[in-house]
Amino acid sequence: MREPGAVPSSGAHSRAFVVGWGEVGRRLGDALARLGVEVVPVTRTDGWSRAASNEDGLRVVCVREDDLPDALERLAAVPADRLVTVQNGWVREILPPGSTRGLIWFTSKGDFFRPLRPSPFCGPAAGTLVDALGAVDIPAIAVDPPRFDPLDADKMGFNCVVGLPLAVHGVSLGRYLETNEDEARSVFREAVETCCLATGCQPPEGAWEAFVASVEPLHWVTASKAKALEWRNGAVVRLADLHGGDATTNRRLLMRASDAGA
Repeated sequence: MREPGAVPSSGAHSRAFVVGWGEVGRRLGDALARLGVEVVPVTRTDGWSRAASNEDGLRVVCVREDDLPDALERLAAVPADRLVTVQNGWVREILPPGSTRGLIWFTSKGDFFRPLRPSPFCGPAAGTLVDALGAVDIPAIAVDPPRFDPLDADKMGFNCVVGLPLAVHGVSLGRYLETNEDEARSVFREAVETCCLATGCQPPEGAWEAFVASVEPLHWVTASKAKALEWRNGAVVRLADLHGGDATTNRRLLMRASDAGA
């Protein structure tokens, strides 16, 4: 689905190197293959020589946030318009200008798969990814940068709730929302508002209510250890310090996690 103002695809892509062959990478690889694209898996040990070369084709980077800087360094010679990144944390500051960014709004864990919302893509290759996901009935939209900014902030709210607080409290997402709703709202609000401050956009209306509805199928999710904090709750605190936002609750939870070694 292409929204008004969407950045058009730069044209058909016959090949895609999918960097990171985990749950997300396999889903995107299967979707691209259904579209008729030759998919080349790139794992920790295989496929890098071709992916890092000037060979034609998209590079769809599906590694975790903590592994993204190294992956981008290895792909430094690849033109930005062939680069697609799909990390959900606050990674925009390290992305090459002119690359394509996607936010994944589906959960894939083994046999469990559930689209939660349409996954937005922004950039020259957005259309290709949207068409590919549509071919396997996964909802996705292509949007322009002004529309992407509040969507990015909204996803940060999701990331900051579904992770660190669950590890700190040692509970499932459903239990956390039931027993700590005020804290969860605060974590979410701080993340969304601070990220919007950083990009100069307005927070999306009804974001908290949309979050609660989206995560209903995920109430069973737990987090034994807080992950990617530099790109999630830690990024919210850093951005709040830079832009004058409020990150009181995120900061407190980070300190508790640090004290507990979570």
